[in-house]
Amino acid sequence: MDYLLKVENATSKIHSTEMDQTVTTGTVRQMHIVGDSDWAGGFKANVTVSVKSSVPTPVPSLQVKIRSDAMYMKVPAQKVASTGGKHWLKEPLALLAAQGDGGKAETDQMKRSNPAMDVRMLMASGDLRKVGRETVRGVTTTHYTGTLDTAKLIASKEGLTPDDVKFLKKQLAAEGVAEDHIDLWVNSENLPVEMQEQTQTSTAKITSTTYLSHYGVAVDLSVPAASDTFTLHSVVGAGQTGTA
Repeated sequence: MDYLLKVENATSKIHSTEMDQTVTTGTVRQMHIVGDSDWAGGFKANVTVSVKSSVPTPVPSLQVKIRSDAMYMKVPAQKVASTGGKHWLKEPLALLAAQGDGGKAETDQMKRSNPAMDVRMLMASGDLRKVGRETVRGVTTTHYTGTLDTAKLIASKEGLTPDDVKFLKKQLAAEGVAEDHIDLWVNSENLPVEMQEQTQTSTAKITSTTYLSHYGVAVDLSVPAASDTFTLHSVVGAGQTGTA
């Protein structure tokens, strides 16, 4: 526990990294997310998202910029003409949050998403264990594991805050998750280099594996020009492409 406190502190201070994440949902879908992220003052990221699905429909890779107030998705080159020459679809997080419980859960998760949260979740698990030394992508690490019991979540100075507990209980309960199994691999600088989560929801088993590298990387936090963006609301509401 004392060591993971150092990890949580180090991760909070160095608030940016490059990420390589794979999220598998049952046998239906696998999503691959590659890019960089910064969690100073809320989660922000520039990533490329690709999806493999059991449904035989083509899903192109998508460039996404996540900011504190909106998510921007780059329009495929062959579709730009149909958007009035605009290259970015802007989805304000406030509108996404208003789209029912699912939308709110997604925006809440984005706002809280950072490696320090995963460390706090592991610290709050009821059966925290040190597995031992292992090598991850050529880096010597120490492996820790634990299972977070939704019903037993409590706030503590060593782990989750009251707001963390409230958020996690609501999110996990909404997804039908009773337990969240977490594995963490930490390097000699007290920084996570791999994180894994395994949960069984009411509909499928979800496995997330994230590799982290190049801590402290400079992340481009600029946003597309307003003149080059549009919203679905502007298209539907005005019957034509509009400016965000």
